[in-house]
Amino acid sequence: MKEYEITSTYLNGCAGAAYPQTDFEEATLSDTDDYIRAKHGKDFEKFKKEVHSNGQIIYTYDCGVTYIYEFTAL
Repeated sequence: MKEYEITSTYLNGCAGAAYPQTDFEEATLSDTDDYIRAKHGKDFEKFKKEVHSNGQIIYTYDCGVTYIYEFTAL
């Protein structure tokens, strides 16, 4: 299990929102995939996962509304 700071960003360009909605939380997870799967269920396979050399993990999904989840190990 690892402890992460999770930044969740929601961009709704269709509704003309000028600013993204951003939330922060800390969580202890065994697998970041499970976190995304629990939030988005059937859409999980549509997320693009990037793992950066510094250990940060980013999931992105754009379906007219954009979801971005950034996991940074604490």
